[in-house]
Amino acid sequence: KILADKGAEVTSVSKSGTAPAELWASSITWKAVDLLGDSAALDAAMGSPDAIVSCMGIIGTDEAALRAGNGAANENAFASAKRAGASRSVLVSVASEVAACRDTFPGFFAGYFDGKASAEKACADCVQDATRTTIVKPSFIYGGDEFGLLPPRVSAAYGSGVEELLSFGLIETIADAAPGLIKVALRPPVSVDAVAGACASAALGELAEGAATRRAVGELDGTAAIKAAAGDPPATGLTDAIAWATEGVMKAADAAVAKVEEMTKEK
Repeated sequence: KILADKGAEVTSVSKSGTAPAELWASSITWKAVDLLGDSAALDAAMGSPDAIVSCMGIIGTDEAALRAGNGAANENAFASAKRAGASRSVLVSVASEVAACRDTFPGFFAGYFDGKASAEKACADCVQDATRTTIVKPSFIYGGDEFGLLPPRVSAAYGSGVEELLSFGLIETIADAAPGLIKVALRPPVSVDAVAGACASAALGELAEGAATRRAVGELDGTAAIKAAAGDPPATGLTDAIAWATEGVMKAADAAVAKVEEMTKEK
């Protein structure tokens, strides 16, 4: 949607090829193809893009499926885009601080991290100019209106509150000094809109080369870097929740006072 709003000609390639029932979707070309299937069919669906953005990834408990869904599927997509002559490549991967904790995850998660690593390599190999490759590395992504378990989902309102809370300087200092998964748990999550915005900017070549938003060439690693690249404002979910609660308390107090005054008049 962001790419289309910016005037780009967009093709969505997915296994289902299903378009969302929203007005903006009519400006997108939707194609169905199995990224683990026939390469000729994939090339036909891919067409001749100037840029490729892959948001492909899966979770679960099957190590082989994790390796294929996060790795091989992306490898095939980037290889197809390379054959088509794409000049920019973008991948949504995983924050380096999360990947650094791979040994603390259950054994089957090796497929997830191995798949992400191979996808990053494929993204980098897709184009000749390294400055035209961008790997977006979020930790936990939130968004939408609902909560979910499989896959894990946190709503926009709740996630924004957590992001604002964990963005406080004191908590960031504690996180910097914390080990392993404690560090990861204390890092602010990032909204799906910020991730999408960063991907769109990268695909359109709107990221400044060597900008401070990058911790390394070709990477947007963590919430702060992603939000900066997307031009996303600071999260206000916690402030909004406090304001909402305060307003509710004040209304309740006003109603109570009015009731007391009414009872006093009656007496």
